[in-house]
Amino acid sequence: MPILDDLLKFIEQYNAALAKNETKAAQRLASAYQAMYRRISPQIAALAEQIASGELTAAEVRKLKSLAALENTISDELGAYSGYLRTELGPASLVAANLGASFAESVMKYLTGGGDVTKLSGGGLDKILAWLQPGSALYERIGQLSPFHTEQVVQSILDAVGRGLGPRQVAAEIISAAEGSFGGGLVDALRMSRTAQLWAGREATRANYIANSDIITGWIWIADLGGNPCMSCVAQHGERFDLDEIQDDHYNGRCTMIPEIQGQNPVEGMQSGVDWFGGLSEEQQQELMGPGKYEAWKGGQFDLSQMTKTQEDAVYGSMKTETPLQDLVGGE
Repeated sequence: MPILDDLLKFIEQYNAALAKNETKAAQRLASAYQAMYRRISPQIAALAEQIASGELTAAEVRKLKSLAALENTISDELGAYSGYLRTELGPASLVAANLGASFAESVMKYLTGGGDVTKLSGGGLDKILAWLQPGSALYERIGQLSPFHTEQVVQSILDAVGRGLGPRQVAAEIISAAEGSFGGGLVDALRMSRTAQLWAGREATRANYIANSDIITGWIWIADLGGNPCMSCVAQHGERFDLDEIQDDHYNGRCTMIPEIQGQNPVEGMQSGVDWFGGLSEEQQQELMGPGKYEAWKGGQFDLSQMTKTQEDAVYGSMKTETPLQDLVGGE
């Protein structure tokens, strides 16, 4: 299928450009986060030494002024980092939106044999990125980064003290636990940044299709089947949607959409995600699905079409995620 092969090349190039932009943003965010931890780590080490030398209980540690001071430092640092994350999201997401719009334009031109297509205007991109403005649900979620992860670090220190280890062991355990829980903030920041860019790219793609609704009548969900997809994305691969339906992929989701031209599916005959999965070896199927779901599926307890579940997200609205095993088998 030469047309499908060409379309997959467009997708591959688009995903590579998105990944490059995403990597640059992630490197900046990680670098800033690491610098922040270097500023905080001496205070954590000093607290660990104080706790170890006094052989204090968790209740006694909770009352220490040095713990309260560390808590304030972490809160302030994470608060400042949240502001940095907000400033990074806008430019990175704008680049992703432009990439999505260019991808849509290239695909439409290819499928129409080089015909004229309407370009998405700058105002159209601004509308897509409206959820990046101050006061948005995304900004509110970023604002929770500091209080949530400050509490996580403090609790990890108290948990380490409560394990009843010897003085030297407890000091090392405190430092290790604090570092691990503090790292969770970076994981959250990277997930928020990555998802914002991917969402912007998809919505810009769809907006460009809508701007050409005289020839574009819908779109087809395309999953990255070669990139360790989740089962929700596998189940959606090849499905057709109307233009007013968003591609509500999950967090970090990398699925893309191919336009339906004047009612004609350009990937007609493409293997569906369900059929693709059926052609894998049992080992590959179990690896993608997980042992519990695999055994239930092999036992006929659910169909692959049930692997997608739509849930509501405070920032993005509906999101398609992989259905939990308990939902699939009815709590058996």
